[in-house]
Amino acid sequence: MNFHTSHPLQPFWNIAAAPIQTQALEQALVLGLFDRLRQPADAGTVAQDLKLDLTATSLWLDLLWSLELLSRQLPVDVSVQPRYVTSPLALRYFVDDAGEHCSQGWLYRARFLTRFAGQWQTLLRYGFDSKGQAAPQGSWAQAAREQIGQEQRAVTVPAVLRLIDTLPPLPEAGCLLDLGGGPGHVGIALAQRLPGWRGVLCDQPEAAEVAQENIQAAGLADRLQGLGCDLNTDDIGNGYDLIWCSAVLHFLHDPEALVRKATAALNPGGLLLLAHAEQVDDPAMAARVLPFYGTVALRGNLLPQPGEIARMMAKAGLTEIQSLGHVDFPMAPVCLHMGRRP
Repeated sequence: MNFHTSHPLQPFWNIAAAPIQTQALEQALVLGLFDRLRQPADAGTVAQDLKLDLTATSLWLDLLWSLELLSRQLPVDVSVQPRYVTSPLALRYFVDDAGEHCSQGWLYRARFLTRFAGQWQTLLRYGFDSKGQAAPQGSWAQAAREQIGQEQRAVTVPAVLRLIDTLPPLPEAGCLLDLGGGPGHVGIALAQRLPGWRGVLCDQPEAAEVAQENIQAAGLADRLQGLGCDLNTDDIGNGYDLIWCSAVLHFLHDPEALVRKATAALNPGGLLLLAHAEQVDDPAMAARVLPFYGTVALRGNLLPQPGEIARMMAKAGLTEIQSLGHVDFPMAPVCLHMGRRP
């Protein structure tokens, strides 16, 4: 007989416990634990190698096991310590030579949310300080190379390629624009999937330089180019048959203006794909979105209401507008919208 029941307060106890789990993973990444545990070891060996306290190390390893980041091997002899080894999940995302390595991306998001959570009392009383310091020079390039680049490779690119496979067949030749694409991995992946296409990867100059480096590394300099520009004010070119734009409208002075600009940059029959986090009516979905994108609304920027982006697309003159549902992206699901220039 199963006597287990879940108390209504359990989700809130889980929230209270989350900082412990966050710190367990953060320390594992900082100390390179998952690389060390490619071969099984017990807590005593780990504590000795890393010069850590044995009791705390034992709990730490069990916490990581409970998160399915370690596998635990229990000996037949109960007097012998269990051994731990890096799980397939951690091998995929959290070791240095993983093809989908995402350690820096996760650390950046975790530390940002920790700082943000500590500001709630001030934010509730005084609101967001719009006079805060701007991002230091070079920070966009660093983000493009590190956390954004990791997240694009591990999460965004696979999602976009799955999406492309569901769209109506694209022509054998065309021109694409990765609009606000950061390090450009999405545009590069699209060009690799569409070998007869050429394109432009457009973002702030610092990020566009990183995109150009990645274009060169991918051997696509004859088909792709990085374009540095201010998306609020600068021209983005024209003659495109496909424009991909994700998580960009949140950060612009006039999001509608960019939708109009992108529409005007399309060839007749060209497609605009917009993927952005939105406010939703489903509490479970909102719980995934708001912790990451609530800061957008606090800054006075766009966190779209349901239907708002589709209305922007219609006002810009697009037709055949479709809302394609939610797509799993870094941090939180985004809503995907597609429209065609008549």
